[in-house]
Amino acid sequence: MNIALENAGIVRRGLACAIDLILVPLVSVIVMLVSGVMEHAAAYADNQPWIRGIGLGVAGYLILNGWLLYARGQTFGKLVTGLAIVAAGDGSKPELWRLILVRGPFFALLYLPIIYPVVGLLAVWPLIDLGFAFRADRRSLHDLVAGTRVVRRVSVTTGE
Repeated sequence: MNIALENAGIVRRGLACAIDLILVPLVSVIVMLVSGVMEHAAAYADNQPWIRGIGLGVAGYLILNGWLLYARGQTFGKLVTGLAIVAAGDGSKPELWRLILVRGPFFALLYLPIIYPVVGLLAVWPLIDLGFAFRADRRSLHDLVAGTRVVRRVSVTTGE
């Protein structure tokens, strides 16, 4: 039996993303509560809530997904849904820096619609990114930029 890589479908990718979109802020809140980073009045002065909020978001993302990205090329949502991120060319596991520094910021952009009054039309960015996934190769804009694709491993039996 061989394992083939099949480009992941939109629904499964969406479910994986939804799982991550819920769990990353949850982990970030737990980090906030444990560390006490937002408990003092100084945390709310001079744009500190934004800076600390972004830091908490990055910490939550890395705590939840850092090891999985390094070891398996997966976020927690992709693990649950049976998906993985691979290099677009040969299907190998992509470099960690590419997953964190190139793909990671695109994940943060998915939260833009929540702060629409602050960002205005930038809130449509997730729709633009998602629109690319409707192409034949199912690669989103962030996949194209990072040189990756999201796949589902499929068992293939051979008639040997």
